[in-house]
Parts: sequence; structure tokens; C-alpha cells
Amino acid sequence: MATLGIIVSSTRPNRIGGHVAQWITEHVDGWDTDLIDLREVQLPSFDEHSAPKAGLERATDHAKAWAERIGALDAAIIVTPQYNGSYPGALKNAIDYLYEEWNGLPTLLVGYGWGDGAEVLELLERLMRRFETDLVGELGLGFGADLSPEGAMGVRPEKQQALVEALAALREKADQRSGAVVA
Repeated sequence: MATLGIIVSSTRPNRIGGHVAQWITEHVDGWDTDLIDLREVQLPSFDEHSAPKAGLERATDHAKAWAERIGALDAAIIVTPQYNGSYPGALKNAIDYLYEEWNGLPTLLVGYGWGDGAEVLELLERLMRRFETDLVGELGLGFGADLSPEGAMGVRPEKQQALVEALAALREKADQRSGAVVA
């Protein structure tokens, strides 16, 4: 079975990314899921001796483990808040540890915040395109309309439908990437 990674990018104590990831998980069917919590992964600030794009062997155990975990995915969903108009530093750091693993990985971006997280989604899309990620789309959830700042979920039906469609697109891309027959 294909593996879908759901990355919770905020490491703040009062974060609500886990609530958003749970909402996504409730809509996932037919995947093995790997809930990847960057607070638990605890990558230090980038400390490798060469840039990941250089393709050289990784020097640290944490970089090797991180590369192996992301490399094992068939698709990914990055769940990110909009903090001061951008993404969390922990997410940028986690992305920067890798290159080859992001390259071609079917990925959905799910942002949340005021204004449906539009600013963070724009920046994160630009970043992930640099890594040649196969972006299948983005979904923004807004405080007040879809969730509360405390994490109570009440997502609008059109956003729920957009998630279902995005998950189908992820599956199709993952199947194409693996060479599986798409029905």
C-alpha cells in the first residue's frame, strides 16, 4: 500500500496543526499514513557538511534518518500555519535538509491562518518548486470560517470537497510515479 506522509510543521506549544492533521487523516482512505511531527523529529539547525543538492553522502545520523523517512513516502501533505506571513522556521530547516527526496514527490500544501493562510501557501509553493516537488495543489483554511485559533474544526463543505479531490490527485500522481496501474 502507498504511504502518505502528513507533516505537522509547527513546533509551538499552543499549535493547532495536530487538529488540522487529524481532520485530513479522517478523509484519507487506502493509504498507509505516516504522521510526521516536526516537534518530535527535532532536527537541529542544518549541520551537514555539504548542500543536499550536491548529492553527497550525509554525515549525521539525524540527516540520514530524516532522508530515509521522507524518501520512503509515495506522497506528502505539508500542514503549516501562517506565522507572521510565512512558514515556521522548523519547516524551512526540515525542507533544507533534503533535495533528492523532495524531487518529484507528489505533495499537497495545507495552510491555515487568517485569510485562509494565503501568504504562507504562496511562499511555500515557491520554495517547494525550487526543490522540484510535484505540487498537486494547495488548500487554505481560515480562522473563523474553517477553524478556531484554538483548533476547533468546522471546515466549510467546499474546503472538505477540495481536500477529497486533492487526495485523489495525490493518489493518481503517486501511482504514476510508482508505475502502478491507475484505474
